[in-house]
Amino acid sequence: MLERILDDEIAHVRFGSTHFIALAESRGESAESFWKMLVARRFQGAVKPPFNDSARLSAGLPRSFYSGVAC
Repeated sequence: MLERILDDEIAHVRFGSTHFIALAESRGESAESFWKMLVARRFQGAVKPPFNDSARLSAGLPRSFYSGVAC
């Protein structure tokens, strides 16, 4: 059951990251810089590890996106 949940979450994150990257590129912005700016502007608190880096990477979200904003 946990494997199924993980697979579903990877697909969910892949869907969001694909569309977010396309949006950033359509605005002429770096997706990574745009995401970090939005986190800094809109998110209260800290983005806290641990992260499942390999699952996030397979979903299209490289560690560089969130490493600079995690505490």
